[in-house]
Amino acid sequence: MRIKFIIFFILFIMSSQIFAETSYFKDFTITNVYHQYIGIVTYENEILESGKDELGVYVSDETNGSLLVGASVIGDNYPGYYFVNVYGNDNGTTIKDGAYTNDILTFKIWDKSKNKLYVLSNENSLSVENAAGINLPELPPTFPSGFGAQYGYLNLIARNEDLLANIVSFNCLHLADKIKLTWMTAHEIDHAGFIILRKDLFSDTYQTITSKLIPANGNFFKGSEYCFIDKNVLTEKIYIYKLVSIDLNGKQHVIETSSGQTGVKRTSTSCPSNMDLTKDNKFNLADIIALLKKLGQ
Repeated sequence: MRIKFIIFFILFIMSSQIFAETSYFKDFTITNVYHQYIGIVTYENEILESGKDELGVYVSDETNGSLLVGASVIGDNYPGYYFVNVYGNDNGTTIKDGAYTNDILTFKIWDKSKNKLYVLSNENSLSVENAAGINLPELPPTFPSGFGAQYGYLNLIARNEDLLANIVSFNCLHLADKIKLTWMTAHEIDHAGFIILRKDLFSDTYQTITSKLIPANGNFFKGSEYCFIDKNVLTEKIYIYKLVSIDLNGKQHVIETSSGQTGVKRTSTSCPSNMDLTKDNKFNLADIIALLKKLGQ
């Protein structure tokens, strides 16, 4: 404990000094409201390269995106440790430029030598450890009230995690001249966002209908709700949609169908109201039977 207290004391003295400039995590706003976080950084089966790799801290920007609120070079002050100022919002501005009180903090690590980004949102990637003279952080870490406090140790472990966007629903609603797609996640890991593919019932090829990536707004600790309106639709057409998630390395993952109880749906199908004979906003076997009976009459 004495050794760690000395390390903290050294880091605290250096907090007013100029730190090494980050090259990956850039363009965050320095405000008068901030808290300081300290901890140990390790890599799974890798040796930390102090003085080169970087740490960035993000919060939600309230518009389905993320906002960088602090960054530092790992090991810049002491090998194996990070020390970062996390900046709060400036209430004198009209846009969000820092963390709000109780915003969930998402920590990311950039491996400079491999140009690889780690998102430390896995429950095994964050841990807290008591240190004399420092406030113990919460898990999940959230931006505290007040300003100027020190929190540690919040220890970080970078792991090679695959994308995991846990989808609990994917539905569509047929409206007069458009189709509304909605979906919800339970949690998200290493996730950049979504795109949507579409084809009509008699086509073999899916086409991308999203003009840009729909940004991820969830993390390991919480999910989010999403919505997309497909306005480019024709009457008397049945469309089938695929929801595709994109990880931080740009890899695409089609959401698979789950069996049994309500869960992930790989595709969501809309149907014209005149083919929805059972009036349940779905085109299924019951509608086919009803249609055949109608034709037989």
